[in-house]
Amino acid sequence: MAELHGWLVYKQKDAEVNRGFIMMLTEAAAAINLSLQLIYEEDLSIGISGGLAAIQHPIYDSRNLDFVLMRTINQLLTKQFEAAGIRCFNSSSVASLCNDKAQSYQYVSRLGIEMLDSWFITSRTFNPEKIPFCRFPMVLKQSDGRGGKEVYLVHSTEEIEEILMQYPHKQFVLQQFAEQPGKDLRVFVLGGEIIGAVMRTSATSFKANYTLGGKVAPYVLFPEEAEIVHRISAPLKADFIGIDFLLNSSGQLVFNEIEDVVGCRSLYSTTDVDAAALYMGHIKKTLKKG
Repeated sequence: MAELHGWLVYKQKDAEVNRGFIMMLTEAAAAINLSLQLIYEEDLSIGISGGLAAIQHPIYDSRNLDFVLMRTINQLLTKQFEAAGIRCFNSSSVASLCNDKAQSYQYVSRLGIEMLDSWFITSRTFNPEKIPFCRFPMVLKQSDGRGGKEVYLVHSTEEIEEILMQYPHKQFVLQQFAEQPGKDLRVFVLGGEIIGAVMRTSATSFKANYTLGGKVAPYVLFPEEAEIVHRISAPLKADFIGIDFLLNSSGQLVFNEIEDVVGCRSLYSTTDVDAAALYMGHIKKTLKKG
């Protein structure tokens, strides 16, 4: 019988395209005597019952849970598990910061790390006359977007306004264009330790995401680059995150964003690092300490 019991929570549509990683995680869990059950977010009902946080699933009982591995972005759900006394990987505080680009920039701005000038705007607050660096082209991205799918290269004020009007209730980041577009570095950090890094490049787009067709290659960090990564990750105390950097004209790192539900395809395709096994090992070690 497994020592500890956990749920692996995905949106159903995301689980369909991540079957390989799900299998790796469940097999890695079983290998160290952990039980890990795939749960679809859509099957969960949450609320307050008898004054306590309640989580209902049509089949499985949340009262037997020791941990939850969150592979979906749902702040309320993560907080519900935590309110019920269940440890989440990552925590709601980490997820909140990482899944909001504006909050991430606010956080990193206090660390003395190079960043692109950025402005936080909505359809209601956008005023180009009040943005000192409004030089085109620029990058416009939704604060809560991920995977490069809500990122736009804009060439005029009219383009910005048109996109903003399509999403009147969304927060956006308007940002300077990178000095080396179509190239970025992703660093994987697990339990505060760097477990790998990949350089992503695209010859056809300013976005280098692997899932959008970018090419990837393994990358070995220089000591000064690793130090920048640790300055970002250490105060967060995150379980597993990806930190993305752009490059300036001199090839130095420029902070871009932090991924909470970090994808591992690029790491598996370029290295021998078994992120699933390392992650489950970290979870067991953390729970044993607690």
